Amino acid sequence: MSSNPQEDAALPMQVPELKTDTVRVGDAVVCVLSGDLYAGTRDVGDHALRAALDLRPVLLAVDLNAVDLFTVDGLNLLLGLREAARARGVPLALVSPSDAVRHVLEVTGATDSFDVHPSVTEAAARLTRRPRPPAGA
Repeated sequence: MSSNPQEDAALPMQVPELKTDTVRVGDAVVCVLSGDLYAGTRDVGDHALRAALDLRPVLLAVDLNAVDLFTVDGLNLLLGLREAARARGVPLALVSPSDAVRHVLEVTGATDSFDVHPSVTEAAARLTRRPRPPAGA
């Protein structure tokens, strides 16, 4: 950076972004988020996560391993997704959260609000070990 503020203003700013990718893994749908999840990218994340939930998977896994910046806006997005998934009867798991995501979950006390797993395979395995409610219940 130069010491001249006018020159600094002319420099292009790198725009943080959020990339999403949704894939099927068996009966699960995995939505991979990478980049920065904050107020400016929340709509991108919300669109991808809602579209993944609309597929009505046996398990919706959100892979957060490549999230570099995670703010309370990202947390609120995940909390809203958790409620929407619960209302549709779709189990939700957070997979391999980055240090940034873990930090926000821990500081806010939200860690216990989610099923967190190191891999999609482990999340799916845990789902199959859960007792299922009796038919007609």
